[in-house]
Amino acid sequence: MPKKLIYEDKNQTKWLLDNGLTQVTYRKNEESKGFTIKYASYWHPYELRHVMRDYAAYSPISYVRLGQKVKSLGLCIEGDDDSWDLKKLLTAIAKHISMNAKPWKGDDDHRTVKQKYGSREGCLKSLLKGYQRYLTKEVA
Repeated sequence: MPKKLIYEDKNQTKWLLDNGLTQVTYRKNEESKGFTIKYASYWHPYELRHVMRDYAAYSPISYVRLGQKVKSLGLCIEGDDDSWDLKKLLTAIAKHISMNAKPWKGDDDHRTVKQKYGSREGCLKSLLKGYQRYLTKEVA
Protein backbone atom coordinates (compact mmCIF):
# COMPACT_ATOMS: atom_id res chain seq x y z
CA MET A 1 0.00 0.00 0.00
CA PRO A 2 1.64 3.29 -1.07
CA LYS A 3 2.08 5.88 1.62
CA LYS A 4 3.32 9.44 2.10
CA LEU A 5 5.72 10.38 4.90
CA ILE A 6 4.19 12.97 7.24
CA TYR A 7 6.68 13.07 10.11
CA GLU A 8 9.76 11.28 11.35
CA ASP A 9 12.03 11.58 14.37
CA LYS A 10 14.16 9.20 16.46
CA ASN A 11 11.07 7.77 18.24
CA GLN A 12 8.44 7.46 15.51
CA THR A 13 7.59 7.54 11.83
CA LYS A 14 4.16 8.78 10.70
CA TRP A 15 2.69 7.96 7.27
CA LEU A 16 -0.48 8.94 5.44
CA LEU A 17 -1.81 5.82 3.71
CA ASP A 18 -3.62 5.86 0.37
CA ASN A 19 -6.91 4.96 2.08
CA GLY A 20 -6.67 8.14 4.21
CA LEU A 21 -5.69 6.45 7.47
CA THR A 22 -2.58 7.48 9.40
CA GLN A 23 -0.01 4.84 10.33
CA VAL A 24 2.47 5.49 13.13
CA THR A 25 5.39 3.20 13.91
CA TYR A 26 6.95 3.75 17.31
CA ARG A 27 10.55 2.53 17.39
CA LYS A 28 12.02 0.08 19.85
CA ASN A 29 13.59 1.70 22.92
CA GLU A 30 14.32 0.91 26.58
CA GLU A 31 10.64 1.08 27.57
CA SER A 32 9.00 -0.49 24.50
CA LYS A 33 9.47 -3.28 21.97
CA GLY A 34 8.10 -0.95 19.32
CA PHE A 35 4.71 -1.16 17.65
CA THR A 36 2.61 0.19 14.78
CA ILE A 37 -0.92 1.61 14.90
CA LYS A 38 -3.34 2.82 12.22
CA TYR A 39 -6.08 5.33 12.88
CA ALA A 40 -8.32 7.91 11.25
CA SER A 41 -7.15 11.44 11.97
CA TYR A 42 -9.98 13.64 13.23
CA TRP A 43 -11.31 16.26 10.82
CA HIS A 44 -14.53 17.19 12.66
CA PRO A 45 -15.06 20.18 14.98
CA TYR A 46 -15.14 19.79 18.75
CA GLU A 47 -18.93 20.14 18.92
CA LEU A 48 -19.35 16.86 17.01
CA ARG A 49 -16.88 14.94 19.18
CA HIS A 50 -19.30 12.41 20.68
CA VAL A 51 -20.83 10.97 17.53
CA MET A 52 -17.85 11.42 15.21
CA ARG A 53 -15.18 9.93 17.47
CA ASP A 54 -17.09 6.65 17.72
CA TYR A 55 -17.63 6.77 13.97
CA ALA A 56 -13.87 7.26 13.44
CA ALA A 57 -13.06 4.40 15.82
CA TYR A 58 -15.53 1.81 14.54
CA SER A 59 -15.77 2.76 10.83
CA PRO A 60 -12.47 4.51 10.09
CA ILE A 61 -12.50 4.18 6.29
CA SER A 62 -16.07 5.49 6.04
CA TYR A 63 -15.18 8.34 8.43
CA VAL A 64 -12.15 9.28 6.32
CA ARG A 65 -14.20 9.23 3.10
CA LEU A 66 -16.82 11.50 4.64
CA GLY A 67 -14.07 13.87 5.80
CA GLN A 68 -12.53 13.93 2.34
CA LYS A 69 -15.92 14.78 0.81
CA VAL A 70 -16.56 17.50 3.42
CA LYS A 71 -13.14 19.02 2.77
CA SER A 72 -13.72 18.89 -1.01
CA LEU A 73 -16.82 21.02 -0.38
CA GLY A 74 -14.62 23.65 1.30
CA LEU A 75 -15.61 22.80 4.88
CA CYS A 76 -13.42 21.98 7.91
CA ILE A 77 -10.30 23.54 6.40
CA GLU A 78 -7.52 24.23 8.93
CA GLY A 79 -6.80 27.95 9.18
CA ASP A 80 -10.05 29.01 7.45
CA ASP A 81 -12.49 30.03 10.18
CA ASP A 82 -15.34 30.54 7.70
CA SER A 83 -15.18 26.88 6.64
CA TRP A 84 -16.27 25.65 10.08
CA ASP A 85 -19.93 26.78 9.81
CA LEU A 86 -21.75 24.10 11.81
CA LYS A 87 -25.06 24.28 9.95
CA LYS A 88 -23.33 23.87 6.57
CA LEU A 89 -21.26 21.04 8.00
CA LEU A 90 -24.25 19.17 9.43
CA THR A 91 -26.04 19.56 6.08
CA ALA A 92 -22.99 18.19 4.23
CA ILE A 93 -22.69 15.26 6.66
CA ALA A 94 -26.35 14.33 6.25
CA LYS A 95 -26.06 14.63 2.47
CA HIS A 96 -22.87 12.56 2.12
CA ILE A 97 -22.68 10.09 5.02
CA SER A 98 -22.99 6.48 3.95
CA MET A 99 -26.52 5.31 4.70
CA ASN A 100 -24.97 1.96 5.72
CA ALA A 101 -22.62 3.57 8.25
CA LYS A 102 -22.94 2.56 11.90
CA PRO A 103 -21.64 5.59 13.84
CA TRP A 104 -23.14 4.44 17.17
CA LYS A 105 -21.38 1.09 17.59
CA GLY A 106 -19.57 2.44 20.66
CA ASP A 107 -22.96 2.79 22.35
CA ASP A 108 -23.71 -0.85 21.41
CA ASP A 109 -26.21 0.39 18.81
CA HIS A 110 -25.61 -1.51 15.57
CA ARG A 111 -28.25 0.25 13.46
CA THR A 112 -27.24 1.91 10.23
CA VAL A 113 -27.94 5.58 9.49
CA LYS A 114 -30.81 4.45 7.26
CA GLN A 115 -32.30 2.23 9.97
CA LYS A 116 -32.13 5.00 12.55
CA TYR A 117 -33.29 7.99 10.47
CA GLY A 118 -35.02 6.46 7.44
CA SER A 119 -33.63 9.02 4.99
CA ARG A 120 -31.04 11.74 4.55
CA GLU A 121 -33.73 14.32 5.36
CA GLY A 122 -34.47 12.50 8.62
CA CYS A 123 -30.76 12.44 9.40
CA LEU A 124 -30.42 16.18 8.76
CA LYS A 125 -33.50 16.97 10.85
CA SER A 126 -32.10 14.96 13.77
CA LEU A 127 -28.63 16.52 13.48
CA LEU A 128 -30.03 20.05 13.39
CA LYS A 129 -32.24 19.35 16.41
CA GLY A 130 -29.43 17.65 18.33
CA TYR A 131 -27.00 20.49 17.75
CA GLN A 132 -29.52 23.31 18.02
CA ARG A 133 -27.81 24.79 21.07
CA TYR A 134 -24.62 25.28 19.03
CA LEU A 135 -26.52 26.72 16.07
CA THR A 136 -28.38 29.46 17.95
CA LYS A 137 -26.35 32.48 18.92
CA GLU A 138 -26.91 33.75 22.43
CA VAL A 139 -27.77 37.39 22.74
CA ALA A 140 -26.19 39.13 25.71
